[in-house]
Amino acid sequence: MTRPGLSGLVFSALVLSATGQMRSAEAHPHIWIDTRAEVEFDQQKRVSAIRHSWTFDDAFSVFVIQGLDENQDGLYTREELESLAKVNVESLGEYEFFTFMGVEVADVDFNEPTDYWLDYNAELSRLTLNFTLSLKRPVAVTDQLILEVFDPESYVSFAVNAQDSITLASSAPETCSIEVKPAEDMGEEFAAALAEVPASQREVPPEFYAVTSQLSNSAIIRCS
Repeated sequence: MTRPGLSGLVFSALVLSATGQMRSAEAHPHIWIDTRAEVEFDQQKRVSAIRHSWTFDDAFSVFVIQGLDENQDGLYTREELESLAKVNVESLGEYEFFTFMGVEVADVDFNEPTDYWLDYNAELSRLTLNFTLSLKRPVAVTDQLILEVFDPESYVSFAVNAQDSITLASSAPETCSIEVKPAEDMGEEFAAALAEVPASQREVPPEFYAVTSQLSNSAIIRCS
């Protein structure tokens, strides 16, 4: 599948103007995300949408919610986080939503995100972005379909922590299965070199991109 060169992610203007103030922005990667996804099927048993749930690291989460507790009750409701959620999803299109899907040589295109909201877990100090990406053209899986969730520039680190991090929805045909393959470890030496890339440099050098663009979290959907 073709993967565009990405310059990294800025989920809000707050981060763009104060990147250097965040612990997670000291080196590549700058933001860490635990990702979950569910693959939806339509009535014709075609893949029709991806439901994402991304949980950000605590440093990023605490930073971006500053000033959003409007009633000062110590809680962050979906209503209070609504404007931040809107900024988040509107910024994702520039980076292909960090979601890549393909059948053989053909790439799958997505519509703009819908059904989006943010939740904040005060106990863990972590923010979760939920949104749905529907396919512009639903895809029938005649053999296999590959879904990838990652940032080819490694500005954002996406982690798939278990086989059930990416699942098939109940709408999936019984003949379909999914195999999740987390990204390979980049190795300590390469990770140390990557960490030297400063926050102000959004695009990694070409020799780094040759490695980071291959470190994808993938899920292989098969239907018999």
